[in-house]
Amino acid sequence: MVIPTSRHWALLFYLVIFWGFAFGLIAVALTYFHPVALVWGRLTLGALVMYCVLKLRGLSLPLDRTSLRQMAILAMTGNVMPFVLIAWSEQYVASGEVGLLMALMPITTLLMGHYLLTHEKFTTIRLTGVLLGLAGVGTLLGEEWWVADSGMRFWGQMAALLATVCYAANGVYAKRIPSVDPVAVSAGSLAIGSLILLVPALWLQDWTDPGAAAEAWLALFILGTLATGVATWVYFVVVTEVGPGFLSTINYLIPGVAFIVGISVLGEAAAWPQFLALLLIVAGVWLIQPRHAVGAQTGALAMDK
Repeated sequence: MVIPTSRHWALLFYLVIFWGFAFGLIAVALTYFHPVALVWGRLTLGALVMYCVLKLRGLSLPLDRTSLRQMAILAMTGNVMPFVLIAWSEQYVASGEVGLLMALMPITTLLMGHYLLTHEKFTTIRLTGVLLGLAGVGTLLGEEWWVADSGMRFWGQMAALLATVCYAANGVYAKRIPSVDPVAVSAGSLAIGSLILLVPALWLQDWTDPGAAAEAWLALFILGTLATGVATWVYFVVVTEVGPGFLSTINYLIPGVAFIVGISVLGEAAAWPQFLALLLIVAGVWLIQPRHAVGAQTGALAMDK
């Protein structure tokens, strides 16, 4: 077992901060960008950063038919679909609340992995964690969505929850494919995702005044470079040097950061349901971590934003 050093803790802190701030950055970028254009820009910048990392390591993209198909599936389930769903949802739901809903991702992964992966099995403690997480989501949904003018907020919440399903499918699929270089696959997936969204982004975004909204452009730049490209590289550095288990703590730290950023930086309103949901969801995620399951393999269910 490799003992994490202060460097690894610093890298972990980097991921928590930038993945936690990602929800707030999306909210700022949406003041100018269409959700699809925002995601296209994010993926393009992230792909450029990862391509530079790839070249510095002397690697190249796998371009055989099997690898391209695998990277396309990973791009759709891990980047294109969840990123677009999250960006769309933040048009109607506060960024901090979306961050709380996204915390359900490890629980969704556990539910899916229970049926598709031999080592992801339920225990009594894990089942308790799942129920707590679902109770937290139910607290967030509340009864407001029954009101006519709250309909889009409800669908925004559903979009965020659907994004967790995409991430879960991505994680399960990634565990079922043969071992590949994760840096090369990540760079390829980001690049393919960018190509998939190129035409829709150019079509949907109003580019008549590209110099407008400097804050939105800055938010997109930080989101694409630091919170996507560099963060992806940092993630794999930590996984390679220390192992995925060390990263499990970010699953219940990121929602808290996202929630705090939404309230303190963006001035989003929050009441007791949001605070209660945060406690329930974080407690649920903590309970499902592999260290609480006897004989379970350790694995990171990292929340990529």
